[in-house]
This record gives sequence, structure tokens and C-alpha cells, in this order.
Amino acid sequence: MPFVSHPLVKPDTIEARLYQEVLVSCIVEKGNTLVVAPTALGKTVVAVMLATHILKETPNSKILFLAPTKPLVVQHDKSFKKFLQIGSEKICAITGMVKPGEREKIYKEASIISATPQTIENDLLNGNLSLEDFGLVIFDEAHRAVGDYAYVFINLQLQKQNPRALVLALTASPGSEEEKIQDVCRNLSIKNIEIKNPEDFDVKEYVNEIEIDWIKVDLPAEFVEIKQLLENFMKKQLVLLKKLGVAKTENKRYYNRSRILEMQHQIRQRLMRHGKTQPSLYSAASACAALLKVAHAEELIETQGISTLKSYFEKMGEEARRGQSKAAKHIMADEGILTAIKITNKLFEQKIQHPKYKELKRIVLEQFEKKPNSKIIVFNHYRDSIKEVTGFLNAEEKIKATKFIGQATKGREKGMSQKEQQEILVALKEGKHNVLVASSVAEEGLDIPDVEMVIFFEPVPSEIRTIQRRGRTGRFGKGKMVVLMARNTRDEAFYWAARGKEKRMKQTLKGMSTKMIGNAAEETKNILEQTTLDSFMEKSDKIIIFADSREGASTVIRELVGKEVAVRTKQLEVGDYVLSREVCVERKTVEDFINSMIDGRLFSQLIALRNSYEKPLLIVEGNMQELFTLRNIHRNAIIGALTSIALDYQVPIINTRDAKETAEFVYVIAKREQLGRDKEIGIRFGRKGLTVEEQQRFIVEGIPMVGPMLAKNLLKEFGSIKKIANAGEKELQKVENLGEKKAKQIFRVINEKFMEK
Repeated sequence: MPFVSHPLVKPDTIEARLYQEVLVSCIVEKGNTLVVAPTALGKTVVAVMLATHILKETPNSKILFLAPTKPLVVQHDKSFKKFLQIGSEKICAITGMVKPGEREKIYKEASIISATPQTIENDLLNGNLSLEDFGLVIFDEAHRAVGDYAYVFINLQLQKQNPRALVLALTASPGSEEEKIQDVCRNLSIKNIEIKNPEDFDVKEYVNEIEIDWIKVDLPAEFVEIKQLLENFMKKQLVLLKKLGVAKTENKRYYNRSRILEMQHQIRQRLMRHGKTQPSLYSAASACAALLKVAHAEELIETQGISTLKSYFEKMGEEARRGQSKAAKHIMADEGILTAIKITNKLFEQKIQHPKYKELKRIVLEQFEKKPNSKIIVFNHYRDSIKEVTGFLNAEEKIKATKFIGQATKGREKGMSQKEQQEILVALKEGKHNVLVASSVAEEGLDIPDVEMVIFFEPVPSEIRTIQRRGRTGRFGKGKMVVLMARNTRDEAFYWAARGKEKRMKQTLKGMSTKMIGNAAEETKNILEQTTLDSFMEKSDKIIIFADSREGASTVIRELVGKEVAVRTKQLEVGDYVLSREVCVERKTVEDFINSMIDGRLFSQLIALRNSYEKPLLIVEGNMQELFTLRNIHRNAIIGALTSIALDYQVPIINTRDAKETAEFVYVIAKREQLGRDKEIGIRFGRKGLTVEEQQRFIVEGIPMVGPMLAKNLLKEFGSIKKIANAGEKELQKVENLGEKKAKQIFRVINEKFMEK
């Protein structure tokens, strides 16, 4: 077997594959490139080989490899260390777990950095990172480069700071719609597309066969009866919606989830314009919400089964009892729905399951009969089902199944941390588990051991997800993919939708790759030069704005950075943006405004804002008319709240269309406040008119790791701020609840010499 020979590549580590070498040559020749290739064709190796070329040509340049999750970042870091003849100290991984001070050191000293995009984005926003020294930036799972995802902002900054850097984008599937693919290309300044398919003559010998099987089952008569009852309810809602002039047809088949959501959006828009004169629109909104909920129930009975449907009915019943949803109340008052619930409960007591369960068990056991040491992934879209499927499979002695879900907590079920996920993957590799029952989290972004089989408990209509699921098998040997489908249900529709989209994706990419994707660099330049409010102002020194760290990498902060604003993120005690010693802004979306008004947060925040700053300001982002339609709150109550904010709390309200306009207002106000004035903006403000005791506690609470209780204990022990400042580490440890670590940190902050950066 021939291996790649290169001064920077360790001997006998990278197998020489002609198509990979050709890809690298094309990228070098044609510039910023999107590489579309299935999993296991070595996209990472192409990135490594391209990195060696860049480092050889420009030894002082750096390489940045971005991947969406920590496990993938670690995986790429290991690959570089495995393949390259470069000191391991020059190859580093960065995630949010690495402290900012350590990250700054890595940026200066490392040659190859693998990192999560959110971490890089935050450091760019905070001014802790420059992209000027990077010769190559690699975007893994590049199909994510749409909307507000961090990849988009990072590339925008790259084109501003270092447009000569080479961009390599990697994905197994960028999507089927040309518009979305164009978005990805535009957002990453792509000029060239390279596609590799398993059927290509130069790829065939490196691709393992994946056998695909479709298993169809019939729904039991009781399931069909429940389905019919749900459809009857949905038909009634569509009849009403058509009568109200909202629905185009009574035909349920026309209204899939996306069309129902589109109709819901249209109703909301009409409510904002004509809510006063057309009260029937409120009935339409409720009917549409009920339609959406029952459509979901139908999907559960078709694709998942009784237990999941029962749980969903119980959640709706709880919503109805608590008065949280008019739609749920309407659903639970329907005789047909009550009959469906009765049948569901009866089937649950009889332990009747979806016929997919029986087939799933048969398929898994057959695989273990043929290959006892096999590893299998069962993909399932719903957490309730994942739990049930795992328990069902574990009833068999040969099966050692475990659930594998994402980090988010949903309902009462807590998510899995990345550490827990990694422990499960190690256990799978070691054979402690042989079946992973996984949600979409296992589709991408994790280093999952090779598996002999993947099973779709239900098809997914997304070609990207289908390709990613399929790519989990057949990496190092022959693989198998099994798709379970219920006849005459959306299972079949989803399956054919995904197949159609995948076929369309290949055709679209082929057409796009024959021509250049426009002048991406010129488009980026145009975006950067778009006229905004600040275009008409004189240029001045850089404006400094303090933003609350809980704003994260919001669109507002991104826009501000684009205006050459120095954004400093801190955990602010009051407000979201501090623009001067006198001005602080509380920013809320229309929905957050309503929610905070209901739970009381709004008024306590306004009191703190009013008491802390001479010129407080509230920005409400979005369509103000939605204040009267989003929640079931009387119009007079909302008008009263707005009036009270302006008159009683004396906080001006500015309404902006979106985050971009919010950023424009924030920038203009900050510039107005700071132009020609003292720009040293304090970041910690308390109430005006504090007593001496309150001022003392306030100052001590500003010390890192010191909260209100500890501040009080310190003042009691030492008697004054001066004596606290003069205390040694051992003396500090005498204070209640103040250990060695805290004492050391406090002593360091108070005594270390100030070094302005």
C-alpha cells in the first residue's frame, strides 16, 4: 500500500489515494472550495494534506479547523497529531472549557488550532483573537453555515481581516435546494465546488457496500381507528378554517406540518392588522393551533405507537386543565378525541405496541445471530420512544441497549452532558453496549465507533439527516441500513421525500459545480459596505460598549462588531448594554416583553435600571402589534403596562424592527454619548443614594467570588474595606465560608499590579 510522502507528514500514516491528491490540487488552484463527499471518504485527510501544503508554502501561517462539537474538535486534533511531523505543542484544541487566558496563549503560539465555532466567535467579538495570521480556515459540517450560525460571522470577519486566507468547507450534504446551497457558498465565500460520489471511478475501490432494506408493517385495526378519530377532528378544523377564509381546502393531505405553520403565521399577521374588526380571526388562530397539535398526535400513532401517544395526550390534558392553551381545551372537549384517548389507554393497559417493535427485535436478533459482536444504532426522533425502545430491547438477553440523547433538557427528562455521551461511546466501543438507541444527536458531530447496522425507527424527510444516518455504517467494512415504515402513513411520504431531495441535491450540485459561484469576495465586500445609520456620521475613535455576557453572540453584538465597535462582554448586574456612565439599555423581544410582564421580571428590571442610571432605556424588538396577539392578555392591561413604564417608571421605550435595527440604535446612542467625552465606562453600577454601609458592601461584592453573604462576613471580620485589602491569605481564610482557593484569588486581585492591555 503506497503512502503519502511529504516533509510534514509522518511516514506510513496517510494512505495515498489519487482522488484526495486531486482534490487538494483543485483547491489550491481554484481557491475557496466546498467539498461534498460521503462519510468515510477521508474529507479530514484532504484537510490535513491541504494544511501541510499551506504550512510548507508559508511556514509562519496558522491553520484553523472549526467543528460544531467538542468531540469532533478533539477528534480533528488527534488526527493532526497522528499524521503530522509537527511538535504536539504546536497542535492544540480549543473549546469553551479552555479559559480565555489560555486561549490567548494558544492563538499566539500554536500553528494548528481545532476549535468550536462558538468559542472562536466569542473571542472575535471580545477582541481577543485576530484572523490575520491564518492561511487556511476549515469549516467542518459546512451545511450549518446559514442564518445566525457562528460560521457565518467568523467568515465575515475572516474576509474583513484576511481575505487572502484559503477557505475549505466540508460536508456530506449541503441540502437539496439550490438557494440553500448558494447561501452556504455565499456565507463561506466559496468559489468552487468539488463533489465525490461512491460511484466515481477513482473512489469505488475505497467505498464499502451498504446494503439497504425497507421493512413495511401494517397498522393494527385499533391504531387505524384512533387515526380516523384524529383525522375527523382535523377535518372539522379545516372546514372551519376554510369557512373563515383562511384554509385553501378541506383536504387534510394538502396540509402537512410546514403548511399548517405557514397558515398559522398568516393568521397571526391578519390578527395584527384586523384583530379589532375581525374577531373571528381569534377562532381561526385557536383552530389552527388545535390542528397542529392533533396532526402531531396522528404522527405519533402512525410512526411511534401507544406509549408515546398516551404521554402526549396527558400533556395536552394538563395544558387544558391549567388553562395554558385554548387549543388544548378545545381538543379535550371533543367527543372523538376523548374516544381516541380511551382506546389509547386501553391499548396501553394491554401492552399493545406498534408493529415496528416486533420487527425491530427480529432484525437486531438476526444480526447478532450472524455476527455476535455487531454494534447497531437505532435512530428515533422522539425521546419518549427512545426510552421505551431501549427498555423493550433490553428484555432480550443478547441485547445490551442504551439510550443516547442530546444535552438539552426536555420536559422532565434531563439531557446528557458531553461527558456522559463520551462515556457511552467508549462503552459501546468496548462492547459493554451493543445497541445505541439514539436521537438526532448521533447523526453528526460525534466520533461514534464503526457500527455494522443502522436502523431508522422512522424515515426522516430531510436528505441531510438521511445521508448522515446512513454514513454511520459501512466505514470500515460492509454495512447495512434498515428503514422501518408503516404502510399508508407519513412514514412512506417521508421516505420518498428524502430520496427525492437527495437525488435533487446531486443534480443541483452537479449543475453548480460546472460554473463559478459568483464572485463571493465581491459579494462579501458589498455586505460589509451596506449603508446603515452610522454611514452619515463622522468617523471617530472606536466606540466602547459593554454587553451582558448572557446576550451571547447575539445578532446585535455581531452587528456592533461589524461597525468597528469595541464590544466588551461582562455579566452586568443591570441591563443588557451599557453605553455610557449615564445610559443603560434593557433589550427585549416582543415575546420576552410579554413573558417578563406576566412573571413580574419586567418591573423589577425597570426599577433596577431606573435606580442605577440617569438615562435608562428600554428597547422592544419586533412588531409591537404582536403584544396584543401573542398571549391571551387583555389589550387594556398591555396598554396600561406601556403607559406605566413611560410615566411611572420614567423609562423611554424605543421599538425596533429587528436585531439589526437595535444594533443601529445602540451604536448611534453610544456614539452620541461618547463622542468627545470621557470614554472610560464603568461596568458596575449600583443604586443612587446608597448608605455608607450599602456602599461598603457594594464595593466588596465587586471582588471576584464574593457574594452578598461573604461580603458581609468580610466586613464583620475586618471592620473596613482598607483592612480587607491589607489582609494576607491566611487572615482571609479565617472568615466563614472563605476557603484557600477563594482567599488566594481575592488576595491576587487586590495585590497584583494593574497592567493595561
